Amino acid sequence: MVIRVIIVYMNWYTQRRFMYGGAVLFFITALALYTLRDSLFPAPTCFDSVKNGNENGIDCGGTCSLKCSQDVVPLSVSWSRALKTSSTTYDFVAMISNKNIDSSPRALPYTFTALSNEGTVLAVVSGTTSAPVDGEFPVVRQNIVLSETPKELVASITDGPHFTVKELPTSPTLKITSTRYEAGSIPRVYAVISNTKRVTISNLPVRVLLYDINGNSFATGETLIPFLDKEQTKEISFTWNTPFASAPTRILVYPIFDPFTSSQ
Repeated sequence: MVIRVIIVYMNWYTQRRFMYGGAVLFFITALALYTLRDSLFPAPTCFDSVKNGNENGIDCGGTCSLKCSQDVVPLSVSWSRALKTSSTTYDFVAMISNKNIDSSPRALPYTFTALSNEGTVLAVVSGTTSAPVDGEFPVVRQNIVLSETPKELVASITDGPHFTVKELPTSPTLKITSTRYEAGSIPRVYAVISNTKRVTISNLPVRVLLYDINGNSFATGETLIPFLDKEQTKEISFTWNTPFASAPTRILVYPIFDPFTSSQ
């Protein structure tokens, strides 16, 4: 067997053309790869249905705003009650617990179902609420007309995806500095609320629960503060149409501060 080796000699002009052509080809290839880099080598995102980057799960955890389900404590209903306000009307209230310190659903759907002694449905009332973090907060619906006294009020919530929010600061944004009760044919509760931060707050729901000597809630209310300026203090009030049998032994006021606002 004869092996032939062919050696091709290039003169200096040909070598230079070959080198220049290779450099141009390299530059064009590099430019094309740089231009198409996002398509050819996409960066990890929180919306690509793949566990990548520093995610703890598929598109959740890490730098993603969506929390992974294993990192969330589901919200729960602590208790619910129908409070009679007249011969035919009731206020519905439920206490919700959010034990998460840095996550919440963007809007929490809830449903009240009032049941008769026979188990028939007297009323179904639904809505949504903001869910403050790290504590309990009430959901309130007022002036519900019922044909009879309900035997039971069932409150249910639909705890959807949780998203990361700021943890509660050492100094809370909102403080209730005082409360007072005023008896009479139209009883009233006054509360002083302070905005401790240099941020404005709009459309802030504030809810109140009144407790008797046995620790049972017998009245509830809700008001809306349209605007609370930076470091502003304001007195708010709650009223009821019929007098109470006795004065409350405890008054708890709950500002329902949306954890997805810019500051807490």
